[in-house]
Amino acid sequence: MTMKKMIWLVGGMAASVVGFLVWNSRRIEPVEDLAHRLEEAWADHHTVV
Repeated sequence: MTMKKMIWLVGGMAASVVGFLVWNSRRIEPVEDLAHRLEEAWADHHTVV
C-alpha cells in the first residue's frame, strides 16, 4: 500500500468517525422527554387488554 493510499484511508476513517459523532449528538433527546414517553407507553400497554 502506498503512502498516498494510506493517508486517504486514515483521512476517510477520521471523517466517518467525526460524521458519526456529529450525527449522534443531534439525535440525543433530553432525559425528561424520554422518561415521559416511556411512562406514556407503559400506561398505554397496561390499559389495553
